[in-house]
Amino acid sequence: MKTEFTRARRGLMANYGHNALIQLIAASAVGFILAYAMYVIILVLSPEQQIMVNGVATKVTFQSAISPYIALQPFAQFVHKPWILLSYAWAHTGFLNLLSNMLWLYCFGSVIQSLVGYREIIPLYIFSYIAGGIVFLTCTALWPDIGGSGMALGALPSIMGFAFAAITLAPRFRFYLGERLSIPLWAILCLFLILNVLNFVSGNHSMLILCGAGALTGVVYIRVLHAGRRPGAWLYQWGNKVQRWFTPDEFSPKKHQKKRMETFRQLQQKHISREESIDMLLDKINQKGYDSLTAEEKEILMKASRES
Repeated sequence: MKTEFTRARRGLMANYGHNALIQLIAASAVGFILAYAMYVIILVLSPEQQIMVNGVATKVTFQSAISPYIALQPFAQFVHKPWILLSYAWAHTGFLNLLSNMLWLYCFGSVIQSLVGYREIIPLYIFSYIAGGIVFLTCTALWPDIGGSGMALGALPSIMGFAFAAITLAPRFRFYLGERLSIPLWAILCLFLILNVLNFVSGNHSMLILCGAGALTGVVYIRVLHAGRRPGAWLYQWGNKVQRWFTPDEFSPKKHQKKRMETFRQLQQKHISREESIDMLLDKINQKGYDSLTAEEKEILMKASRES
């Protein structure tokens, strides 16, 4: 008889709960779809495809209808829309922008996830873009006329954090494409910087500030991990606590056994106290006679005699 062993096929979504990179990519895709769904709805409902922006009739575009409400903007606009600090990294200006960012995200994130675990991915992503946003808002608050401080949208600050976290964590890491072909991580990082950051040197200071702060956050995060601390642990603890609010308790054999023993103890205690009360009634009869019993005491004796 011939026995054939085959390896089980595992898809991209296998072990989804322990693959934070896939979770981030799925969340970014959902954010992109929701943003463009709102854009399509506004485009359909707007008469003559125009909307009022600051009292001026403007053609409906993604930049005029959606970006002002979810993209990161200078401090003067942030005061009136504080949620943009959290929303700007979960949407993108176009599908190619989303696709490019998610490829870079997976490239650098896979290094971190394979070396330090999936629980450091989401905290690093969130800390990077929030830290970048805070630095950007601080700069625009101190220097309102800084050049190129327009709207910023996308996950590039977080990807920058991933890139510098990966190179800090494993500077000699290599991507092996075959037995003899490999690409060092530093070369991938240089290519990433050339294709993305150099485009902003000409005047887009907002993205330079965001990317710089995100990169610094990635380096600091890895240094903190090397020191033996887990800066993102509280995020998962808080998430587990919220999940327990909406998840029924699982069956616990120990808890169930403890409950059964407590019930048995209460029944035994009740049985003992009942026997003691009957003994007291019998002593009362011996001392004072049967007629000294009340109606309730006589009824207790009658029930006890029937059960026995």
